[in-house]
Amino acid sequence: MSETIEKQTNKNTNKVLFVLVLLSVFFIALRLTPAVQTIKQLAYYILMPGLQISSETFTKTGGFIKKVYNIVRISRENADLRNEIFELNKKLSDYQLVLDDNIRLKQLLKIKEDKNFESVFANIIIREPSQWYQWVIINKGISDGITKDAPVIAILTNGDICVFGRIFEVYQNTSKVALITNSLVSIPVQIKNSNVDCISDGFNEQNLKLSFIPDNLNLNVGEEIITSPLSGVFERGIKVGEITDIIKNDYGRYQEIIVEPYSQVQSIYEIAVLKND
Repeated sequence: MSETIEKQTNKNTNKVLFVLVLLSVFFIALRLTPAVQTIKQLAYYILMPGLQISSETFTKTGGFIKKVYNIVRISRENADLRNEIFELNKKLSDYQLVLDDNIRLKQLLKIKEDKNFESVFANIIIREPSQWYQWVIINKGISDGITKDAPVIAILTNGDICVFGRIFEVYQNTSKVALITNSLVSIPVQIKNSNVDCISDGFNEQNLKLSFIPDNLNLNVGEEIITSPLSGVFERGIKVGEITDIIKNDYGRYQEIIVEPYSQVQSIYEIAVLKND
């Protein structure tokens, strides 16, 4: 049944097409008399809306495709620009790391010019999280002239040096450094503004503790602590840290001071071991 309908439809279509072709040939062959022109104009007005709609449809479709193309092109350009920005930021980050390393090395080399002692530069290669405030391992040892109990200093970002620790164990090519925050380390220090000497004790935490400070001594948070002239290991005047808290005892004549060492304020990767005479 469907095949019969389809065949009938095709026949009708062919008939219409044939009639239109005949009419076209007929109108072309006729002379352009007023009557013929009238018939042509009538046919034009009948067929023109369909032709105009088709033309506008193709025009709008072309504009839509062009807009889609422009959107895809701009999206690709944005993706390329994002990749370029990412690569530039990565190069800038790498450059900054190299620059920071060069600045630290330059500051380490400047130690020999500013201080009257011989030093060995080393890198920290191991720092256990469970013993973060106790030990580090460096990549220099006996073969580099390092000896037990030698003082170790570090470089701050502003170029100053600070106390870092002391050599606790020495091996052929490595050494173990006891940090100043280690409970095994005590060093004579001085409250810079008051010239009061005392002992700095580590207790395996981030800060240091200064005990037996006279209660009548007026101290302020932020005052600087430096190494004392009484120290037999470190040269006098090397920076240690700043006061962060003052604890007064109601039952005695002394007060305690909590100090944040400079060596714990920033990340340190290179240090200098001072050789003992």
